[in-house]
Amino acid sequence: MFGGLALALCPGVSPVCAQAVAAKVNTDESRVGAYVLPEALKLESGAPVGDAATWAKTRRGEVLELFRVHQFGRTPTTYVPLNADTWETGVASFGRLAARTQARLIFPGHADSPTIRVVLYAPAAAKGPVPVLLHIGFSPNVLVFDDPGIEEGLGWNVREKKRVPGRQATLLAGFDPKPFLERGLAVAHVYYGDIEPDFDGGAAFGVRTLFGSQDGPRQPDAWGAIGAWSWGLSRVVDYLSGDPAIDPRKIALSGASRLGKTTLWAAAQEPRIALVMPVISGEGGAALSRRDYGETIAAITDPTRYGYWFAPRYRTYADRVKDLPVDSHMLLSLIAPRPMLLVTGDTDTWSDPRGEFLAAKAATPVYRLYGKTGVEGEQPIAETPPAGDLAFYMHKGGHALLPGDLVVMADFMARQFADARPAASDPVAAANAARKANRNMPTGWWAAAKARPDAWFAGPEARRMADNLLSWQDPASGGWPLMNTVGEPNIGDPAAVGPWGTRAALIKATVNEMRFLARVQKVRPDPAYVQAIDRGLGFILAAQYPAGGWPHSWPVFVNAYDHQATLNDDEMVDLMSLLREVAAAPDFQGLAPERRAAAQAAFDRALDFILKAQIVVDGRPTAWAQQYDEVSLAPRPARAFEPVAVSGSESASVLMLLMSLDKPSPAVKAAIRAGAAWYRSVQLNGIRVVYADGDRLVREDPAAPPLWARFYEIGTNRPIFAGRDGVIRYRLAEVEKERRGGYGWYGDWGAAVLARYAEWARTHGD
Repeated sequence: MFGGLALALCPGVSPVCAQAVAAKVNTDESRVGAYVLPEALKLESGAPVGDAATWAKTRRGEVLELFRVHQFGRTPTTYVPLNADTWETGVASFGRLAARTQARLIFPGHADSPTIRVVLYAPAAAKGPVPVLLHIGFSPNVLVFDDPGIEEGLGWNVREKKRVPGRQATLLAGFDPKPFLERGLAVAHVYYGDIEPDFDGGAAFGVRTLFGSQDGPRQPDAWGAIGAWSWGLSRVVDYLSGDPAIDPRKIALSGASRLGKTTLWAAAQEPRIALVMPVISGEGGAALSRRDYGETIAAITDPTRYGYWFAPRYRTYADRVKDLPVDSHMLLSLIAPRPMLLVTGDTDTWSDPRGEFLAAKAATPVYRLYGKTGVEGEQPIAETPPAGDLAFYMHKGGHALLPGDLVVMADFMARQFADARPAASDPVAAANAARKANRNMPTGWWAAAKARPDAWFAGPEARRMADNLLSWQDPASGGWPLMNTVGEPNIGDPAAVGPWGTRAALIKATVNEMRFLARVQKVRPDPAYVQAIDRGLGFILAAQYPAGGWPHSWPVFVNAYDHQATLNDDEMVDLMSLLREVAAAPDFQGLAPERRAAAQAAFDRALDFILKAQIVVDGRPTAWAQQYDEVSLAPRPARAFEPVAVSGSESASVLMLLMSLDKPSPAVKAAIRAGAAWYRSVQLNGIRVVYADGDRLVREDPAAPPLWARFYEIGTNRPIFAGRDGVIRYRLAEVEKERRGGYGWYGDWGAAVLARYAEWARTHGD
């Protein structure tokens, strides 16, 4: 099915338009003329940029803002919840070379919003998480791959501006995943029409409708179709980051022609994209606009053509390109230091391959700030193997993505992700080993920092940590990723990204970052700290359900576990403890009174949830489950080894929080008394848990102190256990070794509860 991609000048537009536009375009190298590029390595203040930190902290943001204002428009930062329906996994494909997964990405609460269909091929021989190439293409998945069983869905007839069944859509190109699969790399594909159709007025049918009506004239810096496609790609990255077959630190992105432009703009905004391969991206992509050769701003934004791809202001530079404050070398610089391969064609005069080569050469100094290599020489040479971190490849041929290009791209990706094939034979062990090896794996840094005096928080070390922390705040949501955010600054180095990526998803990961900034702000006020704290609070408030609970992950739900209201790992207790501090503690006095009041209201809703969620058996309250249905508050399972049960672990933290309230209501007192009674009734005596050689073994020992199980069967209070098969068992020895040794099945949680309860009861009349 793969035959190369060849695009007309004006697809969906009359031949007369194509001829008229092409007639105005120069393809004579001798007529290019002189031009001067804006300086990428000069701050708006005029000061030079001489190191990676200055680029990452200041200049990169300036350049990104210039592209928002003058070319692509502003991508909204409002969070839109996303549900991922992974309806197929592990289907053998391509002669058992691959295992196929299919998913539908759905935006709940928006009945007319598009459904983004993702097909993912992982190497069948993979022993753990692998890198993935995400390719955005011009045709529905069902047409792209010669593979029975792919969901058809809907496509677009662009000429008639109407939806059609996927098999009736236009096939512009297939995509052969085998060169990637053979190198141990996964491939994911998404159809750009699933995100937004490609015609003027298509905004009324795509993801831009999630942010309000698209009627009326657009503002000069309003985002266009390229911005919409880029936003949709970030949602696909959300999904891929949660797939256990994928290494979330090694997500590559590619697209051709207008989708090459999209690839660049998506990667410029999305730090989780770790490698970039734009193909024949041309004007508005990698080709220099100031170089008068091939397609120009005037041609691409002609009213009969593609102005709707860009911000309206971009059209105003049609006859004054020298006044445009950016050019393509600056767009490429926004990708640094991530590896990038530009793919072009030597006869593609419309896209100006030499202009892309010169742009890469002009972006090379930014890559060198990071110690990376770029483009050298004066002239591109066709079919020369690409070299360096910023690399260039030119095939013999025109405006097309050729089969040979895919081989070159797969080689580049495998070389940059040198450990594409995990050595471990156990995929779970491989994933755990990769996380532990990450240099910014989460640590307990807050426990050490919070004990320090105010004088330390006013000093240079705390300021350095605070600046590092600020650099990792999610620009869209205001939350922080699950990683060590204080150890080093975010300067765009993919190797510094934590094991779960840069996106704020696990809500409780934001708690200690806010506490640290509040301590620094209290002794050394800075508006930047207050703004960051306020944005973090907004992230937490937005994620809270009306019933008072919080999901495990926000706003992207990859599985049922993500959207359930969870107490797991003390998430809800940690959030409630922070909200109580925000509402009343002196450290947070820098926040506006109404924001502190909002924190108190959120705490009160959460407390109501806690009281309603206490599990009642035969009319008697017991304790709490790990997670609940977010609406009905019925207990729910999570991962396969986390069944519906009363939790001996999470319930302890809930009771400790309740016993810390200064003025408990009668309902709170009743919940505490019932919880303490339950802990006394399920105490386990005469056993000791021995941990050795990665395993947990239960031994009889009359002298052992009391223990409590992680899970108790509702109704019988029998300890229960489960492995990755999800089967309930009553003896830990029956669970596989990996789960026996890799999960906390027993603990002394109840001892702390009962000791604290003895003090609490004396105060409150028991």
